[in-house]
Amino acid sequence: MALLPWRQKKQLFYFLIFTSIILAVIGGIVWYFWPEPTCFDGKQNGKEEGIDCGGPCTPCLGEVKDLSVLWARPFKSKQGVYDAAALVENSNLFGGIPSIGYTFKLYDAANVLITSREGKTFINPGEKMIIFETNILTGSRVPARADLKFDQQKWIYVKKEKSFLSVAKKDFINTPFPRLSVEIKNNSLFDIRNVLVAAVLYDDIGNAIGVSSTKIDSIKTESSQSADFTWPQPFDKIPASIEVFATTNLTVNNQ
Repeated sequence: MALLPWRQKKQLFYFLIFTSIILAVIGGIVWYFWPEPTCFDGKQNGKEEGIDCGGPCTPCLGEVKDLSVLWARPFKSKQGVYDAAALVENSNLFGGIPSIGYTFKLYDAANVLITSREGKTFINPGEKMIIFETNILTGSRVPARADLKFDQQKWIYVKKEKSFLSVAKKDFINTPFPRLSVEIKNNSLFDIRNVLVAAVLYDDIGNAIGVSSTKIDSIKTESSQSADFTWPQPFDKIPASIEVFATTNLTVNNQ
């Protein structure tokens, strides 16, 4: 193979040096203006262990379990009008959902769909909660069962583990109209706003016979607020047990 003349070697040498300088400058510019990895860019970069999690970001959730619907039932309010309620459990200790859509469907005894109702809720980590929809019109048809389905579950890591709410007192009377008064206590060192409270009445074999829900705007630190629930007509039997669920959205302002 013929050797390059000295002049061409010198030109090639200068060309390589010039090209190296240009590439170094371009690389420096790209590096300078390249966006820093963040915990919100939808990519696994920097020292993250997953997409926008681990390392300098919040811990990664890992494998999460789907929400469990423990029971779902229709409850007659008056002729042609029903409520629907379901007890839902999230067994993920640090996984929550800021907002998720759901659909209640009511079916008759022949398993034919009567109507449906959509809604939205939040899901706190490691918590059971009541999903409740009221005043569902069914016309002349009688619901025999209810079904609850959730939209796609988009989980996030939630730092806060509990709401520091507890039930301090429960008083129930059945006549002339059923009325339940409960006292919800805030055991934390800060005020808690937008408290959702749901009550479930059970018969002696553990079946839900009545459900109601209300909202408390705010409970001051280390104080209590009352919540009242009523039903349109007395129950055939005094409820054997009463369960009260009090919660607030722990997924907001989580970062």
